[in-house]
Amino acid sequence: MVTILYSAGKKVLGFSKVIGKQGKFSIADNWGEYLFYLLLALGFFISTSSGSAFISYIIIFLCGMMGGRLWFTMKKNLRVAWAMILTGFLVGFVLGSFYGDKKVIIILYVVGIGLSYFLHNRGLIKTTEY
Repeated sequence: MVTILYSAGKKVLGFSKVIGKQGKFSIADNWGEYLFYLLLALGFFISTSSGSAFISYIIIFLCGMMGGRLWFTMKKNLRVAWAMILTGFLVGFVLGSFYGDKKVIIILYVVGIGLSYFLHNRGLIKTTEY
């Protein structure tokens, strides 16, 4: 698991404790880390199932667009955990991509996030919450 640093009882870098107050393992305190690992595995499996570099590029760009929407909806609450979750998917996808250039994959993901955030911020794309 991730090593957690505490400074006088306050969280450093926004990570949560691994062991809860009662000395028990708490899933609710560690949701960011679990989602990071889940999306890392999901990104790995999605990238290994793509059959060509072109398909990998399309998938990572669309996933970046979804990440930009998440970034926009959580912009007031954006903490290290959400950035870590988005990075987890990218790391898994890059590790599992056999086709295509890794730098192009990273650039397309970041461009997808930036473009989606920009379009949502300008009101050109509107999403509804359920």
